[in-house]
Amino acid sequence: MEIKDKKILVTGGAGFIGSYMVNALLQKGAKVVIVDNLSTGRKENLNPAATFYNLNIADGALAEVFEKEKPEIIYHFAFNVLVPKSVENPLIDMDSIAGSLQLFMNAKKHGVKKIVFASSGFIYGNNPNLPVKETEPMQPASPYSVAKYTVESYLRYFQNAYHLPFVILRYAAVYGPGQVTGAMSDYIRKLAVGSQADIWGDGTKTRDYVYIEDVVNANLMALDVKDDAIDPVFNVGSGKETTLNEMYATIAELLEKKAAPNYFPDRPGEQVRYALDASKIKEVLGWQTQYTFKEGLKKRMQAEKYIS
Repeated sequence: MEIKDKKILVTGGAGFIGSYMVNALLQKGAKVVIVDNLSTGRKENLNPAATFYNLNIADGALAEVFEKEKPEIIYHFAFNVLVPKSVENPLIDMDSIAGSLQLFMNAKKHGVKKIVFASSGFIYGNNPNLPVKETEPMQPASPYSVAKYTVESYLRYFQNAYHLPFVILRYAAVYGPGQVTGAMSDYIRKLAVGSQADIWGDGTKTRDYVYIEDVVNANLMALDVKDDAIDPVFNVGSGKETTLNEMYATIAELLEKKAAPNYFPDRPGEQVRYALDASKIKEVLGWQTQYTFKEGLKKRMQAEKYIS
């Protein structure tokens, strides 16, 4: 899709993935509007070339943004990402669900042409059929995953009832320069100063890691999905499992540090194994990963000046 001069709304545009997406859209000539309440997003991530509204998407004032800006396309990244906190108190995720509903209602009212929703591969839960395909059943293992799947379901409703076009991208574990939350970021910070990080469980939990530049490419390609696509849902991942121990050891190796993490009993709401089959997005859109896990990790650590 040609996006030059198109008005595109990016929720969560001050966050990690959202800010990368804002920059990519601006580079292609789009007119970008950001809505972010800066609860986890950061001011320094904001591109001054975009129009910024410091606003919670669950706030009724979102309607005024739509009235003024009239976006044609929406990239929806705004969501609670503090998973352990929502395990302790699942009500935290209600704000993300309510905000998403408010977003979709305004999109319907103003004739938005497409919504791209950043979902998560975690909604498959501890499925033994790895790498998992989009056709596998949903078995969310955490309130965060339940909330993501709920928003997916509302998108389907809005499409069926009001013909609101959408694309759902179920990400693997996204990583890259500028990321401040998550286990990888914690491991890098701790090991870089000569201390050791904490691992919950025995470190054999696996994750499928996908580099941020690959995710941005998938996000851009999503605009080419036909509005009448039968099931516009795509996994975005490498299909490869990496244990937390392997990740930790690789970071330590790149930093030339000893790998001796502190192990603690596992926490509830954790996913044990995780890998996504991305053959569908490769077949339909021609997307594929450009970076292996170690290449992406090295690129990240070089960009953040941890290694040369």
